[in-house]
Amino acid sequence: MEYDLRRCNLASPLADVRVPAGRTRAIAAAIRTGLARGDDPDNIEELIRCAGAAGLPLTLW
Repeated sequence: MEYDLRRCNLASPLADVRVPAGRTRAIAAAIRTGLARGDDPDNIEELIRCAGAAGLPLTLW
């Protein structure tokens, strides 16, 4: 029951269509990419936000 409620919450990692482990891998890859390119911390934060948001299910509102 609690799992289902958390999965419905779009802010929860459980709502990610890649499952939590896939979300973690995507964020880690974004960090590694930013560091390899020599990006500043603000740009790396943006990469992390984009990687986290990429797996969220689409909503109408």
